[in-house]
Amino acid sequence: MARTASAAAEVRRSFAKSAPPVMGSHFTLGTVPTVVMIDGAVERQLLALEPRACDFRVFDVADPVAAWAVLPGLPVERLLLAGTAAGPALLPLLRSALGYDPAVQELLGFLRQRFLPDGAVPPVPARVAPAVRSFALGAPGDPVAPGLFPGRVTKLARLALAAQGGYPAEAVRAAAEHAYDGGRPYHAHDALACALVHPGVDGVALAARHEGSSRGWKSRRKTARVLAWARRESYLPPPVTCECRHERFRPPRERWEAFRLTGAWSRARPLLELVEELAWGQAVHRCVRCGRYWREDVLSSGHADLSYGYPLDAWTPTAP
Repeated sequence: MARTASAAAEVRRSFAKSAPPVMGSHFTLGTVPTVVMIDGAVERQLLALEPRACDFRVFDVADPVAAWAVLPGLPVERLLLAGTAAGPALLPLLRSALGYDPAVQELLGFLRQRFLPDGAVPPVPARVAPAVRSFALGAPGDPVAPGLFPGRVTKLARLALAAQGGYPAEAVRAAAEHAYDGGRPYHAHDALACALVHPGVDGVALAARHEGSSRGWKSRRKTARVLAWARRESYLPPPVTCECRHERFRPPRERWEAFRLTGAWSRARPLLELVEELAWGQAVHRCVRCGRYWREDVLSSGHADLSYGYPLDAWTPTAP
């Protein structure tokens, strides 16, 4: 214990030289700025922490011994929120302060993920349900001030509440049906995801409603990812055929066949993600829904270059 305290004191002194003790010290860890809190700043900053700040900061402590003196006295809501953006020194302290509750620990791991998460949505224990509802900042599809777009923690909190029926089914369905209406503050992909996991909403009907929409391709691609996630986690049944319609097309043998593929390519493109760029405008893509590979090629008409694509039976990455 003496050695740990001595090392922590040395770290504390090194940070104290460059930053006021109340605000802590900021440095960049990878691409995410990290806030290292020193002594009295721990309680003050965690009590003032907002869900959106967890998207842009990692919070850690310089002195774990001093931090542990205040963490057990903080509300559960503060501990859980801080855990969604905690650094390597702070996270084990927060887990200990939350106590040995496997359901709470599982939920904390879920809230630390990106949106869309890896794996199914865990249940929300009654002990922390009010805290999760405070992170949600409203219902699925609601804009959040400032900035309109809900942050990562807010989206995940809404998803967790919706998965156990924490919102009225009719309200969730309506939010998903109008998630992409013109004039909305943002395209509410979180509302669609919440509807797909809600036990009282028909997700199949919603999927059919949004898969064939005429929105911009970036928005449609995000919708395709939401639907792919829901199918992967068994919230939706697998599609009979993929929306990229790979089974309907073959590599062209004639120039006129390549021209005909330009229309099919424009419809399939929002569902594809780039895998490898090749020479002369060519590339290989993969469907986010079914995993099928597509080859992108360029056809010169004499006045312009037209992109077209076709599915591949197999593909081997180019050697570096």
